[in-house]
Amino acid sequence: MLKYSHPTLALILDYWPVTIFMPAILVLIATLALITRWWDRRDQEARESIRAPAAPTGVVMTWESGRQRKVPTPGASRPDRPLGSGQDTRAAS
Repeated sequence: MLKYSHPTLALILDYWPVTIFMPAILVLIATLALITRWWDRRDQEARESIRAPAAPTGVVMTWESGRQRKVPTPGASRPDRPLGSGQDTRAAS
């Protein structure tokens, strides 16, 4: 009965995977792609607003390390240790 009264509707219902299901899937994919682009743009703007401005080029920044360096003063004597004293010496055999 449906085939004779509405041939266009019958064609759509006979080929529903191509006429209904596939366009619905394509619309869903396009919607998800647009949402993803919007979300990424929003995240990028948030990252840029949080990021501190970069130091001007050509500026050298230094900081002290955790270790203390003791620079020997000129003319200061160093304690002499005799060579071969300590636990690392082995008897020559």
